Amino acid sequence: MAQTKQQKEMIVLVVLVVIGMLVWFSYFGKHGASVSAFSQHGPYTPIDAVSYEGVFKDLTEAQNTEYKPSGRNIFVAGPAPAVVAANAEPAKPVEPPHMPQGPMPPPEPPPPQLKWKFFGIGTLPSSGPRRAFLLDGEEVRIVSEGDTVLNSIRITHIGNDRIEYEDINTGKKNSNNLEMQPPPA
Repeated sequence: MAQTKQQKEMIVLVVLVVIGMLVWFSYFGKHGASVSAFSQHGPYTPIDAVSYEGVFKDLTEAQNTEYKPSGRNIFVAGPAPAVVAANAEPAKPVEPPHMPQGPMPPPEPPPPQLKWKFFGIGTLPSSGPRRAFLLDGEEVRIVSEGDTVLNSIRITHIGNDRIEYEDINTGKKNSNNLEMQPPPA
């Protein structure tokens, strides 16, 4: 005998209702409806709340507190102004720092600067090497890790939001963050 779609749905509904009732009675049927959560842990014992003196004392102390400013403006970042003690000794004169004699070594070179704008990353299919997109004026340059650009800057790492590079001549390292393009007007 062929059953219609509506009859099949009714059979499935009846089976689901029976399963739901079995689950309901297995969890809640054993304890009964009148059992509360408190009675499962033992008999009820009221708290010992005979005297409220401690509570009222703390409450009146809290209400009687008075704000005393410390001289610091809470809306200005930075340390509080220094307090000079009345019996403080006068400050000793500070000796000038020792200046080395003789020729000075040349100052350290500044970290390298990549003058191109880092604006995106990409990868080749099948987990190929990462590529960074750099904007040189109107020209787009595509570089990968290990490439040398501007004759002295080697790309060392291309991250999701940062490109790291080093100067081949000095070994100094630096990085640029990903710069978002403004939306077209």
